[in-house]
Amino acid sequence: MTENHTLLSYLADMTPWGGLIIVIIAIMIALKKGVKLIPVPKNAPDNPGKWAWIAVAILWVVVMLNYFDRQLMSVLNKSITEGADKIPMTQEQFGAITAVFLLIYAVLSPIGGYLADRYSRKLLIMVSLVVWSIVTYMTGASSSYAELFTWRALMGVSEAFYIPAALALITDYHRGKTRSLATGLHMSGIYAGQALAGYGALMAGDPCQLGWRLTFEVFGFIGVAYALIVILFLRDPEGAKEAEAPAEATATEEKQEEAKESFTMGEVLRGLFATRAMAILLLMIFCAGFANWFLLSWYPRLLQDMFGLTEAQAGPHATQWASIAKYVAVLAAAVIADRWYLRNCNARAYVPGIAFCLAGPCVLIAMIFGSYLGFAAVLALVAMQGVAQGSIDATLMPVLRSSIDERFSATGYGLLNFVSAGVGALITWMGGMLKDSGVKLEVILCSAGILMFFCGWLLFCLPKKSNDAAKV
Repeated sequence: MTENHTLLSYLADMTPWGGLIIVIIAIMIALKKGVKLIPVPKNAPDNPGKWAWIAVAILWVVVMLNYFDRQLMSVLNKSITEGADKIPMTQEQFGAITAVFLLIYAVLSPIGGYLADRYSRKLLIMVSLVVWSIVTYMTGASSSYAELFTWRALMGVSEAFYIPAALALITDYHRGKTRSLATGLHMSGIYAGQALAGYGALMAGDPCQLGWRLTFEVFGFIGVAYALIVILFLRDPEGAKEAEAPAEATATEEKQEEAKESFTMGEVLRGLFATRAMAILLLMIFCAGFANWFLLSWYPRLLQDMFGLTEAQAGPHATQWASIAKYVAVLAAAVIADRWYLRNCNARAYVPGIAFCLAGPCVLIAMIFGSYLGFAAVLALVAMQGVAQGSIDATLMPVLRSSIDERFSATGYGLLNFVSAGVGALITWMGGMLKDSGVKLEVILCSAGILMFFCGWLLFCLPKKSNDAAKV
């Protein structure tokens, strides 16, 4: 091991101790400031200040790290299962590792959302980041399949408590014309993480030669170090707005806080399903999640099988082009949706609806005629799924908050995560099982293309709002 590798290994081994320090700091903050969420009043001014944009920037890095770790497992499939420092397993067992993460993530997402509607969102984000860091480190330190399976299951606990809290915090700050843009900027971190994960193969192999274990361990240390930034610079939005709120807004805030402390999960669910919008969004996210999670888990291996590529060749291509498409789309869709929304209150649903209706046929063409069209054409056509996914990621929370009682927005998003990750767990496990049985991965992606078109149609079926409705 070289001197640089020794230093990285030493820093990585500090991860558990760093995590303990952050937990102690979080407890001290909770004792000083309390843990209850003080909701932003409904009549709070739409005037996001510097802390609103600082929150977006800080959380961009957190979500980037989350998705880097997720995608890195798929990128390093061969190194983990067949390399010199391997953990022996079949492809079905490998799929089960990702599936158990998604299953835990799915089951706990509504609970994470419910907690984010009641308690400090900053505190939940801090705890989530510490757990993520420890689990990422222990992924690399695993010595058996059982250990690896257990730690990846615990990763689902971490991430289930992050996304609902982060998006609710951002959309509390951004209440009007910047809501889709702020959400889209944050979600673009997902695609940056997925794209960078493609280069994890270069870190683990040539030219860095860190190995897959040390690669995971180093990123665990990075997560703990970044938690200090979260502690210092991330604020719950009510703290930034408190001094500006007029007396009547403060009174409203107190009434809302009292109401929030009394609601039960049953009351939340009744509020969420008061109209058909929530049911349509759940069915829509099921269809979108089928394609998205399949590509996240199996696209690198699909390209290897279709075109005879190596892991190092397929990894960057499988992540960077789709991620670039998502990155551009999440920002472009956010801007288009916000501007169109000023003239049409349904625009934030229409933008991703159009994108999915176009992307589904493109994916079908790529899988059916890919051998004739060639490698570059397949990458371009499948990247249309990235355009659709980026569009829905930029607009989903704004659409949700305009369709339900905003008090329950984090819980509602948790339910959407539950469905998306649940179908992700199923398709990830089935992908490995079917591959071991001789079924080509292209066949599964064809099914995903059909569901993507249906997803777009569902977005046009959401209850319509009149253009003179309040724009929040």
